[in-house]
Amino acid sequence: MIDIKTLAEKLASEESIALFCHVRPDGDTIGSAVALKLALEKKGIKATVFCEDIIPERFFFQSGVSDIKKEFFGEYSAFVAIDSADVTRLGSFAEIFAKHKNTYCIDHHISNPRYAKYNYVVDNSSNAENIFDIITLLNVEICKNISNLLAMGIITDTGNFKHKNVTEKTFLTMARLVVAGADCNKIVNYMFTMQTKARAKLFGITMSSIRYFYNNRFAVATITKSNLQDTGAKEDETEGFIDFVMGIKGVEVGACVMEIEQNKYKVSLRSHNANVNNVASAFGGGGHILASGCRICGEYEEVIDKLSFAVSRELID
Repeated sequence: MIDIKTLAEKLASEESIALFCHVRPDGDTIGSAVALKLALEKKGIKATVFCEDIIPERFFFQSGVSDIKKEFFGEYSAFVAIDSADVTRLGSFAEIFAKHKNTYCIDHHISNPRYAKYNYVVDNSSNAENIFDIITLLNVEICKNISNLLAMGIITDTGNFKHKNVTEKTFLTMARLVVAGADCNKIVNYMFTMQTKARAKLFGITMSSIRYFYNNRFAVATITKSNLQDTGAKEDETEGFIDFVMGIKGVEVGACVMEIEQNKYKVSLRSHNANVNNVASAFGGGGHILASGCRICGEYEEVIDKLSFAVSRELID
C-alpha cells in the first residue's frame, strides 16, 4: 500500500484526474470525491467527478455536487476510485478504470482487495477522514465548501456519530472542519431529519413488517418494488432505514433487504458485535466488520434463508 505522503505527492504531480464515486452514492463517497476535486483544482489540476447513478436530490445543498457527471468524457492522466470497496462498485466505469494504466484507490473498507495500481486503504470511520488527511498534505486551504463536504462524509458514515466506528480522530477531524466553517446543523438536517411524505409512508410500511429470527437477535426489514411503486418513494430514500432496525431492543444484527429486480435483492447489514463483513463476503459483498452489504439472487424466502443461516454463524453466544 502506498503511504499517504507519497500519495499526496503523486496526486499533486498529475495533470488531470478523473474521480469515481461508487454506485448508489452516499454522503461519504460524494463528499470525499467533490472535496478532493476542489482541493486538486486549487493546485491547478484538472479534475472531474463521475458517478454511474443519478445523485439524490438531498445532496444538492452542497457546493459542487451538481457538477458530478453521469457520462464519462475526456482524457485524464490518472483515475481515482473514492470510497469504493471493490472495482465493481464503480458500476459501468469499472471496465475503463481497470484498463487505465495509472489508477488510485482511496478507501476505508477492510474488505478492499487493493484493485488499483496505488492503494491507500485506511480503516477510519469514514473515507472523508482519509481525504482530509490527504488534502492537508496537499497544502491547500480547507475552505468552507471543502469542510462542509468532508463533514457530510463523516456524519453520514458514523450515523451522526452513533456508530461504534467513531474514534478520537473522528472528533478531532470534525473539530478542525467546524473551525474551517462546516455547518453541522445544516448537514444533519438535510441528511437525517428532512424527508418526503413518500419516504415517511414507505418507512411505516417497512417497519410494520419487520421479521425476527433467533430469539429476536436478527431482524430483517424488507422493501419490495411494489412498496416503492405504491408509495412513490425512490430507492435512495431508504437510506437510514437500517438504523431504526438496529435500535430495536434485543436485536444484534439487522438487515435491510431491498428488491432491485425480480429475484435479485440488495442487502444492507449492520451489527452491534457480530462480524457482518463475513456474512456479506459469503455472497460476494463486503465492507466493515459492523456494517457491510451484498447482493443475493433467488426467490425471496430462499434469500432470507441463505441470509439468516449466514448470520447465525456469526452471532456471538
